[in-house]
Amino acid sequence: MKRVLMALVLVTGCGAGGDQANQSAGSAAQTAGLTGLYEGGSPRPNQLCVIDRGAGNASFGLVVWGANMHSCSGAGSVGQAGNKLTLTMAGDQSCTIEANISGGNVTLPATVPEGCAYYCGAQAKLGGATFEKKGATAEDAMKAVDLVGEPLCSGGSTQTP
Repeated sequence: MKRVLMALVLVTGCGAGGDQANQSAGSAAQTAGLTGLYEGGSPRPNQLCVIDRGAGNASFGLVVWGANMHSCSGAGSVGQAGNKLTLTMAGDQSCTIEANISGGNVTLPATVPEGCAYYCGAQAKLGGATFEKKGATAEDAMKAVDLVGEPLCSGGSTQTP
């Protein structure tokens, strides 16, 4: 009887590990095509960069320009589920934005959570910003720069499609 119970425990444990492996593989597949540079707006372009580091571990950086040189900027982690991107800022205030992605275009919702205002100057807003994919490599992503000209996305070990 003990052997049957042990076998059952082992089989159940193996099944759970397989599900986790499949979920990780699914996350990696979802973020694999995100790497690159996205731009939009004028006269000074809004920029979004994404670098996939493999196994569903993707990071982003963005800057969105408003009036009188005010801007929104931040960086964090990004995940994808179908045509939805989840951008989670890594900073002092909670800010998670559910954006849409379609055909290489990323659109932030018209209204973003209140905590996201922390990342913006007085005359800038994240809501409604749009970005079009301009390049699909980590090198392209590194072309996006912050307010002082530093890369929005950090380099390092990357995987590009």
